[in-house]
Amino acid sequence: MTTTEPEPIDFEARLQTALEDANDDESHVERDAETFHPSQIAACERQAYLGKLGLKDHTDILGIFQTGTLIHEFIEEYVGPQLADAEFEKPVEYETDGVRFVGHTDCYDAERNAVTDFKSRNGWYNFDPPKDRHLDQVHVYMAATGAEYGQIVYVSKGDMEVRTYPEDGYFAFDPDRFAAIVERAKRVKQAIETDGVAESADEIPLEKCDCFMCGSETLAFD
Repeated sequence: MTTTEPEPIDFEARLQTALEDANDDESHVERDAETFHPSQIAACERQAYLGKLGLKDHTDILGIFQTGTLIHEFIEEYVGPQLADAEFEKPVEYETDGVRFVGHTDCYDAERNAVTDFKSRNGWYNFDPPKDRHLDQVHVYMAATGAEYGQIVYVSKGDMEVRTYPEDGYFAFDPDRFAAIVERAKRVKQAIETDGVAESADEIPLEKCDCFMCGSETLAFD
């Protein structure tokens, strides 16, 4: 008796479908001119514009987002109960000079008046902190919470090894850095008010810079 080998389950396709189902396309999308999430305004002006208006295509990197989310959830669920004075996923909202920042801090420690932000990495190759966009993101959280100090905790996706910036302690809030972030947000706001929401690549009012994100940009209308 002969049998026909059954068609195997296409787990690659199933997993991609699951990632797309789990992804909220409208998460962090703000179509007004003045509202920004800290992770968006930490990028260059063009990427901040694209990110806040939902004009980027994240299909190819949904897995990266998902593994990062799982690590954040693990830290919140299992580390959070060990820290009585720390608040995880603390909502923040801060308005200044015509722009508005909204989001959630990974961890705010009231006793130390410090913000901690978690970043997941594939490993430690080319690990040379800090990145300006990471510092900028944390500075928005610091301004919103009134925190004097900040720290970035990097976690390896492979084995959960931790490295921090600074290696021992915190960095202090820099008002000049935050002022530059606000000015960047104001320029993006002005671009939206003047040119509106782009419907094609040619309509994007801000030019690419030499940053990594501009170099690897994928657009929703490509």
